[in-house]
Amino acid sequence: MMDVQRRLMKKRAIRHIEAPLSVPVFRTVTRVWHFPSGDVLLERAGRRDCLIPDVDRVDVPVRGTEQVADAVALDTDTAVRVTEKTGDVVVSKFDRSVKLSE
Repeated sequence: MMDVQRRLMKKRAIRHIEAPLSVPVFRTVTRVWHFPSGDVLLERAGRRDCLIPDVDRVDVPVRGTEQVADAVALDTDTAVRVTEKTGDVVVSKFDRSVKLSE
């Protein structure tokens, strides 16, 4: 595990998400950390942060980015979901206009 990832995980209680595709949405995400290992840490305002394994791509609107060692931190203010697209696991903005069909 990378030093930056280890430092972040020591500072807070983190919920480890074993099956991210089964969790419909993560609300109030303020920062997304994407580590070289593929792990993604979702920092959430007023809620417990979540660690998601094996993410290939992050596709969320950002206010700013920061490179810390090999990790990329994306500042955002959105709800996100985890999906699988053509074999890749993707963290993307949750589109509230999505409607469930019967």
